[in-house]
Amino acid sequence: MIEKLKKINDEIKSGKHVEEIVVVTLILVATIVGFTIYKSRAIFDGTIEKRNAITIKAGLITFDVTSTNGSYDSSGKQITVNANKEIELPLKITNTTPIAAKYRLYYKPISPSTLPDGTVIAVSASTEENYDTGVLEKDADEQKTVVIRNTGASDITIELGVDGGYSYNPLDLANGHNQLSFEKAKEKALLAQMIKDNNSPISEEKPDFSTTATTDEGLIKDEDDDGPTYYFRGAVEDNYVKFRGLTWATSDSSYHSVGDDMLWRIVRINGDGTIRLVADGSIGTSAFNKSYSNEKYVGYTYDNSKANVQDGTDSTIKTYLEDWYEKNMMDYDQYIETSKFCNDTTVASTSGSTIYYGARGRLYTNKEPSFKCPNTTKNYGGLYTDLKVGLITADEVAFAGGKYNTSNSSYYLAGRTSSYFWTASPYYFNSYAYVWDVFSTGYVDFDYVGDARAVLPAVNLKSDLLVTEATGTIDDPYVVG
Repeated sequence: MIEKLKKINDEIKSGKHVEEIVVVTLILVATIVGFTIYKSRAIFDGTIEKRNAITIKAGLITFDVTSTNGSYDSSGKQITVNANKEIELPLKITNTTPIAAKYRLYYKPISPSTLPDGTVIAVSASTEENYDTGVLEKDADEQKTVVIRNTGASDITIELGVDGGYSYNPLDLANGHNQLSFEKAKEKALLAQMIKDNNSPISEEKPDFSTTATTDEGLIKDEDDDGPTYYFRGAVEDNYVKFRGLTWATSDSSYHSVGDDMLWRIVRINGDGTIRLVADGSIGTSAFNKSYSNEKYVGYTYDNSKANVQDGTDSTIKTYLEDWYEKNMMDYDQYIETSKFCNDTTVASTSGSTIYYGARGRLYTNKEPSFKCPNTTKNYGGLYTDLKVGLITADEVAFAGGKYNTSNSSYYLAGRTSSYFWTASPYYFNSYAYVWDVFSTGYVDFDYVGDARAVLPAVNLKSDLLVTEATGTIDDPYVVG
């Protein structure tokens, strides 16, 4: 190249090869510029990297950190854990940078500035390798689970987030950011199977439903429209469930306060494998229907287009429940099945203008509850197959241990609220529409649909739901999410 330049230089004097000089110059300039761009990118695209023992700081690598736990403030990256409490926080980490990038989780004490001895802030994972770090392509995300265990006597608040850098370089945490420890994750299993295993042996003996259940009769097998169903009966203490991070939005006298963990009780494993829960307390009060002077107002919907098609006007309580679900349960919707609920409007008998409905015949006359939902000839109520939230039936109350006109404070549905709570089962129509309900003493009764009664929502968990091993007691409930 040098010899060629000398030759061209000699020829400049004669005016030759001007174009070649321009081409060579451009090649040299382009080579230099290209090198400069590459070095600049190496310096400025990272966030916090360690290369040859030199820390490089830049500002283009960013991650979003979100959580389904409502107590985590993703904008401020802060979370508060109450005294002597432990939480399990699921995090989703998303790479919002247009290149592959590395992240590392960190925490920073906010209040107090020095955490109490014994505080644990750890990543729960199956293996210690890369437990707190990862590499993500553009727009990719990854799940991590953080356990925070506050053993102190006061609440703590920490900042929880990620530092980021190039995918191919070691990554240091920023000043003031602390590395999370590792904690071996507990094994998960199908909730339905865990319930059965924890309550083995399962009884197949039919109880005497003419009496109340005052002791723990365990898990019992029966049948519903879809196959074998397994239900809890009596003074059960191991059928508690909670949704991680879900707390009561309302208070109910001495039963629960705003901010308490919202607990649920397992009613049964349904024949389709889903798991029916009922809230262990009231979300508020509502009429079943504000109108009551027509038989149709015992319906969960009414004025349906025809019998066994639930496409009519929503009852007052259906609207109330679904509004509550939209406001409180959407973070947990992925765990809840669109499933069946029964509002049995079949006619058991009539007397003059009085219509007695199916559950009245089974529970009052025959003392034979059923999990099956018969087809109705009415254009109100019936079997609903596509609901996320509903109510338990009066039959399910009887299976649990309740009995008409008899107090029983021992079974697990008693004492859930300071007053009556609604079931989904019509009782009768005689000028006014009446539906079964349950008093705080466990006493099973009925009231006209215009009364304001407590509302205990029921949902069906998906059949393939996995949860961490637990015993189901109030201190060790099955945890969803």
